Amino acid sequence: MAILEPFALAIGFLLSYSFDFTNSYGFSIVALTIIINIIIFPLTLRQTRSTKRMQDIQPELKKLQKQHKDNKEQLNKEIADLYKTKGINPLGCVLPLIIQMPVWFALFRVLREPLDFIPKDASLFPQLGDPSSILFYTMDLQIPASEIATWIDRIPYLVLILFVILTALYQQSQLTKKTGNSNNPQAQQMQMIGKIMPLFFGFISWTLPSGLVVYFLTGNIFRIGQQALIVKIEENQKDKENQKSQKDQKEDNNKSETSTENNDEKDDPRKNRKKRRRK
Repeated sequence: MAILEPFALAIGFLLSYSFDFTNSYGFSIVALTIIINIIIFPLTLRQTRSTKRMQDIQPELKKLQKQHKDNKEQLNKEIADLYKTKGINPLGCVLPLIIQMPVWFALFRVLREPLDFIPKDASLFPQLGDPSSILFYTMDLQIPASEIATWIDRIPYLVLILFVILTALYQQSQLTKKTGNSNNPQAQQMQMIGKIMPLFFGFISWTLPSGLVVYFLTGNIFRIGQQALIVKIEENQKDKENQKSQKDQKEDNNKSETSTENNDEKDDPRKNRKKRRRK
């Protein structure tokens, strides 16, 4: 597809540039993955915060479900309004995946036809003529696991695919484990996507070039660390806001008590006379 050629040329350039530093075809793909995930970090940050907020509003969701249990249409309307107020996108978890799809297709073309997209003056270009010189932990990253002749030789590829599935499952559970079951169709759809996507990636990894599987695995690991950091920052910020709110409330209560005492003294002339006598 002609529309993908600019992406493929950009991917080829980044791969060759990374290869100059790593001197490894596999680690150049790892570096490429990190660069792309840093670029889409604002989107990932928004998605992570949206999912975290969905955890925080679970008591409100359950209250709405109980209140409108006999009126699903009204329930869905109230939940949609709540999501809008809290800045939550129930399908936000798939947005980073959609954004990366052109990169996946472009990387697929580069891995399948590297000589067409790697710059000819790059140090990686002559290495591509000898597949044994660009092996990554005994794996040829330009071919899928399904094209390997014997099952013994497939073991490293199968381990790589297994890690993709496990890290994707952990990444999903990292943000949704506290969400619990919901009767809301949008939330149920998000949870279903979170369960299906890791298995889907494991399935397609069997027939995709192994370099693309390395991209999936690196992206999963990077986002696990990224999400853990974002959640920690969000929780620290929330704790500070709660402490500030409690402090403000305490000060308001103290002011209210002081004001009440002063009013009581003004209203009681006997206390005022006693004070004058003491003076």
